Amino acid sequence: MNKTNERVLPAGFEELLPYVDKWGLDTTNERIKARSESSMEEILAFYNTMVARADEAMSYIDKYPIDDMPEDVGRLCKLVLALGQAAIAVEVHGQPRGPGSPWPNKISLARGATPFG
Repeated sequence: MNKTNERVLPAGFEELLPYVDKWGLDTTNERIKARSESSMEEILAFYNTMVARADEAMSYIDKYPIDDMPEDVGRLCKLVLALGQAAIAVEVHGQPRGPGSPWPNKISLARGATPFG
């Protein structure tokens, strides 16, 4: 738990705590930036850990309405969304960004899906 006694992640998901600051981000743009600025070693460590827990995490998240979930569950949901970004690097590109893609670039989503867009 953090200094305010608020649970950072739901009980049972403590092994994901090291990834919260880097990957548990509020928006799609922030998650794209995290992927684009990470090394493949960092991405693979996150990806492998999350893939092993993704089904269990989704089952846990599904117990709550998307627009009214506790903050710890919201953080877990953001990690699952970040898994999608890591998967692009691992499964599609084999590197943090698409081949030949400049970084940083000026591409930015105007608005993502709520509440974690």
